[in-house]
Amino acid sequence: MPLTKAQTNILQLAIDNEGIFNPSTSNLRGGALNKVITALQNKKLIKSQTKKGYPLSDLGFERMDAKKSNTTTEKTLPAEARKGTKTEKLIKLLNRKNGATNAQIQSALNWLPHSVRGIISGTLKKKMGFTISTEKNKSGDLVYRIAD
Repeated sequence: MPLTKAQTNILQLAIDNEGIFNPSTSNLRGGALNKVITALQNKKLIKSQTKKGYPLSDLGFERMDAKKSNTTTEKTLPAEARKGTKTEKLIKLLNRKNGATNAQIQSALNWLPHSVRGIISGTLKKKMGFTISTEKNKSGDLVYRIAD
């Protein structure tokens, strides 16, 4: 049975990510993403979701003519920001022991709230590969941190 372009793209994203498909790396969202994942699971090309994402099955690797990577123990480091940019300043703020609230980031970088949320979600998580943890502090503000 032939694969759709979306299914092929998802399998390729998984191969590029040590055999695990992370939905946040896909351009698909919502119902479209769910339909593609369900179709791939029905074809036995990907397995059930784990904390890291959807692992490729042996059949999925075969279908894409790829070999399983034995280097899954190596942790790839996120990309680095250019020196002197606001992204670099944001990364420094989030690397602090106490992290940073949206208000602190807005003040330090002279940004609006939606810009802060957007760069954390789009640039840091999706493009640069950082894992961002969030929790509420005692005053109820959301605190962002770069997770180890």
